[in-house]
Amino acid sequence: MPTITHENVDELNAIVTIELSQDDYLPKVNTKLKEYRQKAQIKGFRPGKVPMGMIKRKFGTGLLVEEVNGAIGENLNQYFKENDLRILGQPLAIEDKNLKLSINKPADYTFKFELGLAPNFDIQGVSSDNQLPFYDLSVSDEEVSLEIENVRKKYSNGFQEGITEVQDEDMLAISLQELDENGAIKEGGVTKEETFLALRDVKNESLKEDLLSATVSDSFDINIYTIEDKDEAYIRKHVLGLEEDQTVNETFRLTIKEIKRVKKADLNEEFFKQLFPNEEIDSEESFREKVKSEIYKGYKQSSLNHFSNLVFDFLLEQNQLDLPLEFLKKWLKQTNEEITDDFFESKDFDAFIKNTNWSLIRDKLAEQYQVNVEYKDVEDMTRGEILRYFNYQIPPYGEMMDNMLQKILSDQKEVNRRFDMLMDERILEKTAEDMGKDMKAVSKEEFEEILKTYQESKNPPAVEETVEEAETVTEE
Repeated sequence: MPTITHENVDELNAIVTIELSQDDYLPKVNTKLKEYRQKAQIKGFRPGKVPMGMIKRKFGTGLLVEEVNGAIGENLNQYFKENDLRILGQPLAIEDKNLKLSINKPADYTFKFELGLAPNFDIQGVSSDNQLPFYDLSVSDEEVSLEIENVRKKYSNGFQEGITEVQDEDMLAISLQELDENGAIKEGGVTKEETFLALRDVKNESLKEDLLSATVSDSFDINIYTIEDKDEAYIRKHVLGLEEDQTVNETFRLTIKEIKRVKKADLNEEFFKQLFPNEEIDSEESFREKVKSEIYKGYKQSSLNHFSNLVFDFLLEQNQLDLPLEFLKKWLKQTNEEITDDFFESKDFDAFIKNTNWSLIRDKLAEQYQVNVEYKDVEDMTRGEILRYFNYQIPPYGEMMDNMLQKILSDQKEVNRRFDMLMDERILEKTAEDMGKDMKAVSKEEFEEILKTYQESKNPPAVEETVEEAETVTEE
């Protein structure tokens, strides 16, 4: 077994020494050399008959280096674990110019490494005496009415008939005809007999005003590239269906062929039961109360998310840890060729230090609150992301979902990112329960302004937040 010792230079730096004897690595090297000999295909020799000397010359030193490095890594990790040494970054080898590894002269080796140590600390600031603002959002009657209208449209059962006047939320069935330089329909020009245009997508205010005052069969000559707030390539491909090299004039005649307006779901017990199958709702009044409570749930979650971000900021402020900065700089330069000294004067380095601080705080809190994240939690989180992306129009389990999960989670970086997100979320949720809350009643608009100010102060924002509408109304 290798002999390992370490000596603290100070509270944040140490030197670890590992002594390897030949018995710690050479038997494995010899075993691998024999395996190579059996498999080697070298011209002039039958398989398995290549002289061992030739195999050693060709592969020996490389295999020796590989086994020595493996023995170092495995035994150091075990030593750190047994001695509760919490290191930052990775051990950095101290160069020994007299040390040479060769299969021709295997020997006992001594290696020394610099270590950056994590500081010993106790979490400061987690107390109900430390109060942070918690925003309690009110829900207005107007918001409830708007959400009910949105839900009725989402659960519509077709379109109304005989609509002749255009409104903001309508969909128009239109035709498009290319015009020539004289303003006449171009012979052999591009024609779309029927396509659809949602009024909400029309960003050209002049065109929108014309459409809102129009009726079926009315026509307008327009610059086709202003029909939607999209680039020219998008309009050519998705609106006109053109080939890449196809030329076309920019002026088209838009004609309204039909006005399509959603037929909203009726406010009756059947509709109430469809939305809330586990609730007894028998009147429009009780339905409104239920919708209001669901909106409030969404607002409260947004408030909790923001409160968690304030807790995060507060913890970082209260726990500004001492770190082995010089070691970390050296480690970053050795492991990232692109990093120069200028990096250490940049905001990117400040962010690195902040993330390192938080990682140490998070580990301590995870231990304190006994928070854990399993792979299944990561999988469930990703499943939810996929369902929301497809607006819950796909089954949550089965081959289709399994294939998408496998594709996303085959990337270890994606797994790690989601693991960190879940760990942060759970730790901050637990910590928030032990923090004081200074309750402040605000409206949705006031809260949005608070979030905007908070995000702008982050430069860039640390967390993107939005006040969600009551999506849960349509998800139950």
